[in-house]
Order: sequence, then C-alpha cells, then structure tokens
Amino acid sequence: MTDPHRKMFAAVVWFGILVNWAFATWAFINPTQLLEKFELGSVNSTIWLFNYSVLLAILSCFYVPAAKDPVRYRTNAWLLIVARLIPASTFFAGVYIGFMPRGFLKLGVGDATIGIAALVLLRKLVQQRQE
Repeated sequence: MTDPHRKMFAAVVWFGILVNWAFATWAFINPTQLLEKFELGSVNSTIWLFNYSVLLAILSCFYVPAAKDPVRYRTNAWLLIVARLIPASTFFAGVYIGFMPRGFLKLGVGDATIGIAALVLLRKLVQQRQE
C-alpha cells in the first residue's frame, strides 16, 4: 500500500519543480514581460534574471530524487525545503526593508507555500517511519 503522505509530498515537489522550470523558461523567452507581470521592477539589464533562472532550473533537478523517494534521498528532501524557505524569507525581508519591490512578495509567497507544505508532509513521513 502506498503512503498518501508520500504521494502528496511528491506532488508538492513536482509542482514546485514545474513552477521553477516555467519561471526559468519565461525568463529565457521574455524576461521583460516576466519582470512586468510580477512587478519586480525595471532594470537596465536582464542578465541577473537569466543567471538566476539557470541556477533555479539546475537546483530544481536536485529535487527530483526526493520527489521519487524522500526516505531514501532524505538529504535532498530536507535541502529542498531549505532551498524554498530561505529564498522566501529573503524576499520578505527584502521587501520589508525596501531593498526589493513589492512584487517579490509573490515569489516569497510561492516559495514559502511550497516549502511549508513539503515540510509538513516530510515531517509526517518521518513520524510514520519512527512509529
């Protein structure tokens, strides 16, 4: 019998991977439109966005083993949560101190939602294994 928490964890992780890859693809195809849509502010160059998106797409590849087997690849599973929650907190802090435009809140909410959902589900998986 398949554990429903494991399936839900996988679904959350795969959703996050697809969102990251969609964001990266959008940044490659039309970075100016992406900046406008998320209200990330105007820039003289989109090189930073291109670099960020490449790194985001590569980072997302490290989530795949955890999505397939979070127990076996528990380090990947825990790190993907960290890789969601730290950027979310920096987006929130950046907006709060006025370093980033308010549009970064959208990115923070997205990362935080996926990260917290993955955290809750992974904790349930760990608890079940300890019982």
